[in-house]
Amino acid sequence: MVTALKKLTITPLGSTFVAQVDGLDFSKPVPADTREELLDALHKYGVLVARGTNIDDDSMIALGRQWGELDSITPHKKAGRKMRLAQDEIFDVSNIDPDNNIITAADPLRISSARGNALWHADGAYNPRRSGISILRAVELPPQGTGGETEFLDSRKAYEDLPEDTKAQIKNYIGMNTLLWNRKVANPDMDMFKDIDFTKVPLAKHKIAQVHEPSGRVNLYIGSYNHHIAGLPVEEGRQIIDALLKHVTQDKYKFALHWESPGDVAFWDNTAVLHRATLGTYSHKYRRDMRRISTFDTSSFAYGENDPATSTQIGLQ
Repeated sequence: MVTALKKLTITPLGSTFVAQVDGLDFSKPVPADTREELLDALHKYGVLVARGTNIDDDSMIALGRQWGELDSITPHKKAGRKMRLAQDEIFDVSNIDPDNNIITAADPLRISSARGNALWHADGAYNPRRSGISILRAVELPPQGTGGETEFLDSRKAYEDLPEDTKAQIKNYIGMNTLLWNRKVANPDMDMFKDIDFTKVPLAKHKIAQVHEPSGRVNLYIGSYNHHIAGLPVEEGRQIIDALLKHVTQDKYKFALHWESPGDVAFWDNTAVLHRATLGTYSHKYRRDMRRISTFDTSSFAYGENDPATSTQIGLQ
């Protein structure tokens, strides 16, 4: 059912989550009342899609800042990585290298990132202070039918459908997260991830089941960054993680967003849904310019079980 709000029109797209939003004009600053309407709808549906907008890099950053502090690519720069885009707040999730060429197998670091992003995850789960809202914008798209959809999972509905004994079992479980585990699983053939002891690298601690404060619903916060569960033998924890991932990735919880034209934008709440990029035949043939910003989570669970006083953001992609 289409809902007409004061400034926006919201049309559900999925059976349990995801909606299209119409009525946004990014050619000028988004008014406070419109911004709050958008935020309320985002918390309700988990994912919002706006088609063919006039948003640009600066207006995307400005909107994100109105919702909270933004994550940045500063750690990448400090590590010596060359960037294609000028703004530190924009994560380049394109298949284009800093010299404006399509990425090939000759760039193993970027290839490993693309493969890792194709696994289910919540942005920033590997950091002590996790991500809140992400905004992803299409700048240049490959031909239709060559892949590149973004898929989402309704991890709140998936939690609600769990058996009561499973909910009780996982209630206090703490997931131990690292980006390196995601990269290892996605790139088993790459020597750079081969001999890592994933119990001895910096790990971000976040509960697997936690309340999504804006909606009051419990979210299943799990994904490909979660290597093991605190206090359990690694293999036992992995069995639980894998069973939960099998549950949440069922088709009934899944929605595939097909990007139609430059200016399409997706907003999502990383504390309410999971997502992944999808690869395709375009990968080494057609340009796909996608740009993302992310706010830090502002809820009571932003730092999870990590110490805010001593925690350092890892920030690698």
